[in-house]
Amino acid sequence: MQYILMNKNTPVLAFTYDEETHNIINIDNVYNANYAPVGIIDYKTGISKKELNKWWSSRAIPASRSKIREILEEMHISSSMELLEKCMGLSLSDQYWIKEKNTNVTWDDVNFFTNDFSSDMGKILLREINYSQDLDLFSPDNSSDGNLKKKWIILNNKRYLIKGGGTFNQEPFNEVIATALYKRILNEEEYVPYTLFKENNTYYSSCPNMIDSNTELIPADYIDKLTKSKGSDSLYKHYIDILNTLNIPNAQESIDKMLVCDYILANYDRHYRNFGVIRNVDNLEYVKVAPLFDNGSSLWANTPNTRIGEEYKSKPFVSDAYKQVKLVKNLDWLDLNKLDGFTDEVRDILKINSDIDDDRIEKIIGEIDKRIAKIKELKID
Repeated sequence: MQYILMNKNTPVLAFTYDEETHNIINIDNVYNANYAPVGIIDYKTGISKKELNKWWSSRAIPASRSKIREILEEMHISSSMELLEKCMGLSLSDQYWIKEKNTNVTWDDVNFFTNDFSSDMGKILLREINYSQDLDLFSPDNSSDGNLKKKWIILNNKRYLIKGGGTFNQEPFNEVIATALYKRILNEEEYVPYTLFKENNTYYSSCPNMIDSNTELIPADYIDKLTKSKGSDSLYKHYIDILNTLNIPNAQESIDKMLVCDYILANYDRHYRNFGVIRNVDNLEYVKVAPLFDNGSSLWANTPNTRIGEEYKSKPFVSDAYKQVKLVKNLDWLDLNKLDGFTDEVRDILKINSDIDDDRIEKIIGEIDKRIAKIKELKID
């Protein structure tokens, strides 16, 4: 099959696609390289077939997603790539999509930002319904990232991501705890707010989409690869240097705020795909560091009570959490008084979760207190 990769209504490139292997076998023509996804650009050679294939496959639901294997078996398909193909690669994180060559379909016809979409796929992924052939699978849920079960919904004409939890269903509550922390010490535009969403007697987290039809989220993974790292540079310095080269305002302070908050929350999964930057897709200008999001994997979410407080390998720059937060040299932005009473708020949030006992709650709070004390020491020093 021959397809065109589109950025809204701008054709980026034409390619030949093998639907059996789900691979791009040739880039036939490049129309507008400037409008290409950052993730398909090799800093040495420019647009790359290898990087295009990696970028395309990364849009599909990962094989590690909870229950995805049994869902695919139920649907009699072998790969979540087929689901991605069914929705033309459309997403609610950016404006890229594919269409068959010589067809007249437009962005306005199909995009999920301004058009309604089916809730069927989301219900399947949350195991609220079983698959049947009469369901409408044209949905942004086919291109959602991450391991936890999730779905997109439309509420009052706004797009919200609904996300579940793991062993103790603690992740949704962690998102709300992170929001409580952010409200205290960050500016409103620096984070995505999460609330609890209850459906079928289960708690999920809910957050509004951080972008609109004119902006895209570019993961740090792609930003980091824009230039080759110098051997003497730390991962932290390399990333901030790139942000400064892109003229992104307040780059270092924004990353420092992320590191401090992640330390307080014991976030063990701040990988290069759950932070990044926002770019305007119309004029291609980099707007800002993306607001903080995806904090569920924190506070020892899936760890037994007896192991709460154990060290973990932190991300993204240094594997030792305390050494990573010590990368932050300027804490003038942090008003320590605003952390007073935070653990009381954490306790109230966690008590809503019937899967968590008081012993677990108090151990988590004790660890947060220790981490806040460490941040106070760094601030004073």
